[in-house]
Amino acid sequence: MAKEQPKFLDNFKKKAEIYASDKTRASFLVRKALQKANEQKNNLIKIWGDLTNLFRLVLAWIDGTYTEVPWKTIVLAIAGMIYFVNPFDVIPDFLSGIGYLDDISVIAFVIKSIHQ
Repeated sequence: MAKEQPKFLDNFKKKAEIYASDKTRASFLVRKALQKANEQKNNLIKIWGDLTNLFRLVLAWIDGTYTEVPWKTIVLAIAGMIYFVNPFDVIPDFLSGIGYLDDISVIAFVIKSIHQ
């Protein structure tokens, strides 16, 4: 059984629906998230494979090569990316050594939820 979704993700899911309704905007978000991920790869090594798979999933949905993905999955994936690119989330990214712990937790939650 999946853990209950953290409450703070509700706002990100609302924003994600807006992004998902505009594929140009969603594409910009994914590219921004990819850039940040590449810059912070050493801090994200534990989730690197899952994170890049998440990016590929959304990009494939955007370009139409993967159309069978449920709307709820896309919204959750995009919400995770919005959280990830936000430098002032629960633990601000600029805090050396711990700034990405919350990002890792949120991405892990999103991946686990999508798998289930």
